[in-house]
This record gives sequence, C-alpha cells and structure tokens, in this order.
Amino acid sequence: MKIYIAPMSGITDYAFRKILEKFNPDFLFTEMVNANLLNRENDATINELLKCDDKEKTGTQIFGGDKNELLMGILKLEEIGFKKININMGCPQPKIIKNGAGSALLENYNLMDELFSELLPKLNSGTKISIKIRTGYKNFNNPEIFLNLANKYNLDFICVHGRTQKQFYSGSADWEITSNLSKLLRNTKFFGNGDLFEPEVIKNRVEKCNLDGIMLSRGVIGNPWLIAQAREFLQTGEIKTVKTFDNTKEIVLEHLENIFENKGDIKAVLEINKFLKPYFLKFQNEVYDFKNKIGKIIIEKDFIKKQNLIKRL
Repeated sequence: MKIYIAPMSGITDYAFRKILEKFNPDFLFTEMVNANLLNRENDATINELLKCDDKEKTGTQIFGGDKNELLMGILKLEEIGFKKININMGCPQPKIIKNGAGSALLENYNLMDELFSELLPKLNSGTKISIKIRTGYKNFNNPEIFLNLANKYNLDFICVHGRTQKQFYSGSADWEITSNLSKLLRNTKFFGNGDLFEPEVIKNRVEKCNLDGIMLSRGVIGNPWLIAQAREFLQTGEIKTVKTFDNTKEIVLEHLENIFENKGDIKAVLEINKFLKPYFLKFQNEVYDFKNKIGKIIIEKDFIKKQNLIKRL
C-alpha cells in the first residue's frame, strides 16, 4: 500500500516537503502549477513552486482548462525533469473552475480524451501521467468514465477524492463511491483520497477498497507523523511513532528555518502561521494559556523573536 502526499496549494512547498520527507512517504507532489503561467515561464512558478531536489520521489500537478496549454505545460514539466505529472481535475475553488480547470474538467471528457491522444505519443517512455478527480461537478456524477479513460490510455494512476465540487471540504468524503470504483476492472493504479486523518480510519477505509495506495492531504498539515503512523498501522495494526510536544517544537522550528532559507525572514514569519495551530492542536490542553501564547507567536513579525517564542512554549 503506497502512501503519497497530495499536491496542496500553499501547503506542499519546498520547505514543508523537506519536513514531510523525514517521515518517508512513498511519493510527494509539489503545489499545483498553472499551465498558462508555466508556459509563460513565470519566475515564481519555475523557481519557487517547482523547486525540487529529488524528481525521482517528487512529482508535480498541473491545472488548466485549455487543451493546448495543458499539453505544452506537461511537455515543459517533462523538460524540467519531472517524471510523474498529475492533472488536477478536482480543485473546487471558483477562481479555478471559472476558467474550465480543476473540477470543471469533469464536464469536458472530450477535451481530456483529445489531450491524452495527442500528448502521450510526445512523451518519453519514463514520463508517467495521472489524474486526480472528484466525484461530481454540477450535473456530472459519473466518475467511472474517467476510470475508463485512465484504462484506455494506461495512465500511471487515478486518484479519487470522494466529494463533489459543490461540497468543497464540507461534509464527509464518500468512500462508498471510492470503494465501488476501486473494484471495477482496470489496468491502472487506483488511489483513494479524502478525510484521511487517523490511522485507524485509514485502515478501516482501505480494507473496504481495492486500492494501490492512498493520498494524504489535509491530514498531514501540522501532523506529518501521520505518514509513519498510517504505514505502521496498515502493516502491523500497531503505532510506534509517537508525536510528542518536544519533537513537535523541533519540527516547527525546522520548518520555520526551511522557509527562511528559501524565502527569507519576512515570508518565514508569515507563512509558518498557517501551520502553528495544526502542529500544536493536540497539546492545547497541556500548555498553560495556550491560545494566548499561540496568538502572540502568530502576530510576531521578527524572525528571531518568533523562534524564541516557539522555543519557550
């Protein structure tokens, strides 16, 4: 059972992936990249979003609503050196779907069929293409056709997030749909995604499906320990990796330092903020005046002072 880390905009940047790598996922993805900006060789896209040390264990995800933009963007990603490229067909955000990208591609089967027909003969044999979908968008509610499309073109894998675009991240992911799809005849790998926050829940869901792997997403924000814990529980039914308060502080400080080294002190003190509460949430009842202390760390804009406040937690 493979454990991949899903691409997450604003989350799986170079700094956080360096943290995630410490817990040995089988594969990671960068943040998703805009096909249009990529083709225009946007500096932030090329040098920041796609920064990567190991393209054997790190892939990337592209989004766009135009067939030619996607085709050229994927070829450019291959030229940069990425060997696993995922096409985003699940993002629910209005700013993405208004341009026909993300979940909106679910309504555009013909575009995807034409894209693969034109793209795959142009790729090197070692370059693998995959898709990540949701189960519904507006009137579309037939994700099976994209499993069939993945079979038709022998894609690397299909990942199914059991939510519709309308749900965003509300309610619960429908793992019954994922399970049913995973049991259909196929010649491509199948990954499940959605609401994977606890090892016990992960094991329960995996046992009801015919999966080649899972994609962890929001569950690892502030809790990269989940990678190791999920693997341990799936393999042995026991969890040996324990998240403690002290090693959490060490990881947070390392994460902050990673951002500083890559983006400078101004971005470091701002970008770490979205991770602080998730990192320390488990310990909120153990730390005196937790809410006030975390609040002070979040508003602190001096890098050294922020470091010291974290150390004194």
